[in-house]
Amino acid sequence: MNVININPGNDALMFIDSRIKDEKYRGIHTSQHNRYTMNQIIDILLILEKYVPNQKLMTIRTTDISKRPENDPEEYSYAQFCNDAKEKTGIGTQDAMRKNIFVDLHRMALIERYDKNKNPIDPFSRQQVKYVSISNLGLKLISAKTVLDKYFVFSKCIDILLGGCVDILLDILRDKVYNIDDISSYEFMFFISAIGIPSNFNINTDKAVELIKEYQKLTPTQRRAVIAKLKVELNPSKFQGSKPEKRDFHNWYNETQQIFYLLNQTVYFEVRGTQLVLRTGKGSFSEISTKLDRSLNEKYLYFVEHKVEKTAGFELHHIVPLSWSENIQHFKLLDKWENMVYIDGFSHAKITQNNNRNIILSMIKNDIILADYSNNKVYLEYRKNILYNPKNKGSIQKYNFELLNTIK
Repeated sequence: MNVININPGNDALMFIDSRIKDEKYRGIHTSQHNRYTMNQIIDILLILEKYVPNQKLMTIRTTDISKRPENDPEEYSYAQFCNDAKEKTGIGTQDAMRKNIFVDLHRMALIERYDKNKNPIDPFSRQQVKYVSISNLGLKLISAKTVLDKYFVFSKCIDILLGGCVDILLDILRDKVYNIDDISSYEFMFFISAIGIPSNFNINTDKAVELIKEYQKLTPTQRRAVIAKLKVELNPSKFQGSKPEKRDFHNWYNETQQIFYLLNQTVYFEVRGTQLVLRTGKGSFSEISTKLDRSLNEKYLYFVEHKVEKTAGFELHHIVPLSWSENIQHFKLLDKWENMVYIDGFSHAKITQNNNRNIILSMIKNDIILADYSNNKVYLEYRKNILYNPKNKGSIQKYNFELLNTIK
């Protein structure tokens, strides 16, 4: 089962072969089975806010309807909420709301979920959930004044759900040096989804771009042959043993299709056929479309202002991610060289694996610390982990402080 035989020596094919040998070959699971639009989610949140206003807690059912068809009295509001949501949006039975939709909404930071003791639970926890409430970000989404602002907030939620994927794609598609205009679903599946993943096939953004360009060197016939071979070979029925030892091409690709479906609903991207591109548009999208246009932008000012050169193994990183913008003004504030650091790949991977939450900047002499609100820290030693001009450290720290007080 070696696709490298299709074009011996091609680095992209060598990478694919090494990736599928790893039991974590699919990367981090995000969202696969749910199909919804931003408007459906807004309607669900509006109905939730109607039933439990002011971020109060709603009691939900904890047992499948097939096992207990009737609702307990404390679940009546939840049952009616689901009825209203299903009537309004076409999705959201009592079981689907609890087991699928609420899971994604929690991972998007739009709701909070609680155990039987009303203690908040982790979005990725398998604890039994007894209560839910709308979150601060959920309130921002339903109260956003314009359609464009709603798309910005929803894009932030999708980036949270997808573990920083939006920011990675913005970095690649806006970079003039990378010179990539679009990313196919297979290029995303094989290479982009490997960026920052804690696995044997973990790569950085520069390497992913290299591999995409290697993959594009294949002829169309060769690329079709790669996919055809993987579809045949990565079939669960061909593998013996436990689930981690099996490979499933169709499930892997279905997850990529779901990710593209979600990315197509962001303010930043659109899907044309099987290609993901930067959004272009008129009306409410015109301002962001202009801002997304590839140019010698703030990214390159970093090297000018800090008097540093591009260095192998280092990556430019937005301290507060671009994808966290909640309106066009936020985007303009975040897309500044003062909100960037040039750090080594290992440190960047640690931040990526923490879903880009390390947004609080502090300093010890010329070293920089990036922490999240739970005090998880990444220490960046000057000249070893970060390249910058210490003369600018005051302005960087001041800008970070101002950003965090502007974007809450």
